[in-house]
Amino acid sequence: MENTHGESHGFMTLDELAEAAPVAATREMPEELREMLDSNSGPFVRSASPPRMDFGAVEVPGAPGMWRIVANDDEELHTALPGREQTELTSADARVEAVAGTAGHRPPWVPLEHLPRLAPFRADGRLFFEPRAIEEPNRLAYPQRTVGIVLSSDGFRGSGVLVGPNLMLTAGHVAPWGQSPWSMEFIPAFREGDRPFGSSFVETYRGFNTHGEVSGKDYVICKLYNPLGTALGWMGTKSFGDEDEYYRRRYLTSGYPGSFGSRPAVEFDLGVRDIDDDSPGLELEFALRADVGPGWSGGPLWLPAEGPAVAGIYSGRETDELDPRRHVFGGGGGMVDLVKFGLANWRP
Repeated sequence: MENTHGESHGFMTLDELAEAAPVAATREMPEELREMLDSNSGPFVRSASPPRMDFGAVEVPGAPGMWRIVANDDEELHTALPGREQTELTSADARVEAVAGTAGHRPPWVPLEHLPRLAPFRADGRLFFEPRAIEEPNRLAYPQRTVGIVLSSDGFRGSGVLVGPNLMLTAGHVAPWGQSPWSMEFIPAFREGDRPFGSSFVETYRGFNTHGEVSGKDYVICKLYNPLGTALGWMGTKSFGDEDEYYRRRYLTSGYPGSFGSRPAVEFDLGVRDIDDDSPGLELEFALRADVGPGWSGGPLWLPAEGPAVAGIYSGRETDELDPRRHVFGGGGGMVDLVKFGLANWRP
């Protein structure tokens, strides 16, 4: 395969991927995994022993016929599954090893589309295109089904991606740092309230708190209570020691921008414009795309032909004298090292 400069790619181009036939599933998903995809919804009860289930109820003022459940003194009622640990790293904490990436996984019951096929929809008088479902209700193919929406207890809405059997990668600024109690919920392939593959809350996360600043290390690895990746598969990750390797590739990015409402979105054929070091990460800079914005935070920058593999996580728009110039994705060895930590220490 040759690029316009006559150099060998060593991987399929986006045009070649678009022409490649989808790969069908070869077996049915095990029943225990189907049941697992439906199990992580509340309400939840915190209790030292099995709850007595003798909850009270009070009518909601101004809403006749609606009742609020009230727990007794020994139990706590939660609508979200509270997280346990937050580990904030600094650049000094990171010890990046010379490893190029981690491997993805597509289970045999999961169909593959090399590139997402798009379907049109209208919102607010505008025409948009979203990844097309391959079966109802709104079930996307691999790897697009590994991308989902992230809902944080601090009210922040972002995006994330599965990178292990029970691991989700998102932006550091999406995480509810310092809250107690706190929660984060990941909903893969979410679309207008539909949860075709269930969801999972985050048990613990580890990474960098960028305090809202756009950064090349704006990412956290999250351990999920529910190992969604065992049923849906997950993407690999990649980093390159040579910056030229970033420049010679074309990327996709997926996320949940506010302009799409609550639908998934994908942008094709992105090329790196500039790279800045942000040890232990890299700022990967791209030209502005209209739909990439609020809500996309934490969405993956990914290489469809190489795994597929995540090369970066969306941090935000870089500014120059208060004018937006470029999109910035955090990538590099720091991102891969976080995923490696999760794979080594948080396996289900």
